[in-house]
Amino acid sequence: MSSIRHPDPLGAIDSTELRILHALATTGSLTAAAASLNLSQPAVSQRIKRVETRLAVPLIERQGRGIRLTTAGNILAEHGRTVVAEIDAALAAIEDLRGERGGTLRMVGFPSCSATIVPTIMRRMSVEVPEVALQYREAEPPAAVGMLRDGEVDCALIFDYIGAAELPAGSVFTPLWKETVSLVVSDDRAGDASVAHLGDFSADHWVAGCEKCRGHLLAAAAESGFEPDIIQETDNVPAMLAMAAVGGAVALVPGLALAAARTLPEDATALPLDPPRYRTIGLVSMDTANESPQVRLAKRLLSGVDGSLWGLEAAA
Repeated sequence: MSSIRHPDPLGAIDSTELRILHALATTGSLTAAAASLNLSQPAVSQRIKRVETRLAVPLIERQGRGIRLTTAGNILAEHGRTVVAEIDAALAAIEDLRGERGGTLRMVGFPSCSATIVPTIMRRMSVEVPEVALQYREAEPPAAVGMLRDGEVDCALIFDYIGAAELPAGSVFTPLWKETVSLVVSDDRAGDASVAHLGDFSADHWVAGCEKCRGHLLAAAAESGFEPDIIQETDNVPAMLAMAAVGGAVALVPGLALAAARTLPEDATALPLDPPRYRTIGLVSMDTANESPQVRLAKRLLSGVDGSLWGLEAAA
C-alpha cells in the first residue's frame, strides 16, 4: 500500500526559496544559482528538497549535466519573481525611512507656529529630504496631544506654560524654545508705560485666547491678586490684537503669536510684563526604545531652526 504525501501549505515556502527558484530558472544550474545568491550548492539543494517535501510535488529535474524546473517549479519561479520584487521594494522603502530619505512625516502644531516654524521646516525639507512628504495639521495643544496618543500623527509641536501640559502616557516632551508673553493694550491705555504690571490692569476688560492661554491668564491674574473680567474670547490672534487696539479690552499675547501677526494694528502697543512671564515651545513624541525615523527627522529639522527670527530663545 503506497503512502500519499499531502502538501503542507503553512510555511511552505519563504522568500529565500523563491529567490533560489528564480535563480534556477535564469541560470539552469545549481552551482550558478548558488553563486548568484552567495549560498553553497548543498544549501540550495537542501532548500529545494525541503520545499518539494512540503508541497508534495517535484520542482526540478535533471537535464543532461544541468537541471530544469518542472511545471510547478516554473509557476513558483514566475510568481516568486513578483513576490520577491515587492519584498525588495518594501525593504528599500523601510531603508529609506531609516535614512530619512522617504516616506511621510505626520506633524501637528498650534496656529502661530503654522505661520512661522512650519514653513521654515518645509523649506529645509525641500532641500535636504525632498523625498519626504510633510503631512501637517493644525490644532491647539490639548487636541494635538490627543492626536499623538491616538496614533494620527508622529509628533506634535505644542506650547506649555510652566509645566502645565497634560501629556499622553508613554510620551516625552523635548523643549525647543522659550518665548516671552506681552500685554497688548491700546496706545491710550499704555500711556507712557514701558512695562506692564498685571495688577495695574485688574479693573480692565480682557480678551482670552485658547483653553490653555485662558488658563494661563487666570493663573497669572490670581498671582497678581485679581480675577480678570473676560468679555471677549477668540483663538484668532489678529482679531485679539484688533480688539485690544480699539481700547475695549487688554490681552496677554505670546511672542510667537505677535511674530506670526507680523505687525501690530495702529493704536496698539505690546508691553513686556514685569515680572516677565514665559511659555515653552517643544515637541511631543512617543517614548520608544527605537526612535522612529520620522521623529528623528523632525528633531533634526527643528534643531536647525533659528528661533531668534521670531524673538524665541533656545530652551535651557
